[in-house]
Amino acid sequence: MLIKEWMSKPVILIHHDESLNEAAKKFSTRVISMLPVLKEGKLAGILTDGDIKKAMPSEATSLDRFEIPALLDSVKVETVMSSPVITIQGDHTVDEAAVIMLKKGISGMPVVTGKGYIEGIITKSDVFRCFVSFTGVSNKGQIFAFTIQDRPGVIKVLSDIIRSNGGRLCSIMTSYDDMDEGYRKVFFHTFDIDPSKFDGVVEKLHQAGNLYYVADLSRGLRRLMNG
Repeated sequence: MLIKEWMSKPVILIHHDESLNEAAKKFSTRVISMLPVLKEGKLAGILTDGDIKKAMPSEATSLDRFEIPALLDSVKVETVMSSPVITIQGDHTVDEAAVIMLKKGISGMPVVTGKGYIEGIITKSDVFRCFVSFTGVSNKGQIFAFTIQDRPGVIKVLSDIIRSNGGRLCSIMTSYDDMDEGYRKVFFHTFDIDPSKFDGVVEKLHQAGNLYYVADLSRGLRRLMNG
């Protein structure tokens, strides 16, 4: 889950001394949410579509539609860009990037080298792509969700039940958030459990752990467990 494996590249860039009109053209012809701003080859700031809109005259302006581009031509990117920029390096993990985005309320950030040169952008869409890939949910299969005691060997017991019935583990996710001390939530995503064995596997897993949700995505089955 290294950022350098999931970041978007090549990066659409703009230089600090270019005009807002040039920046607006890049936003209108590319599917991008931000433009990293370069000065002397290094990252100097960040420009968003919102920054351009803020710099434009209000709808009540007396300027006609031919005068507005001329106005934007007179404004340099460096006068509107945000700086300093929140960045991250490519050898950090995607989940680290996600935490920063959530805390800072941003949709993405430039990925830079140790010397400040930009090598990519990590966005919310990249984080989602990574999450979907590692969970395996796009490949169907089965999902089992548990609330279990946090003690050694519990995961192995549940995994062995799945394997002994011909299943393969695709991913295991776990969380301690909003759980009582000594407990955690665990989500298994599995493949290859034969439909004829599914209900039997569910019963065995329910006996071994507090199974509260099951799904067989390949058949469109979903079930909240009781008790």
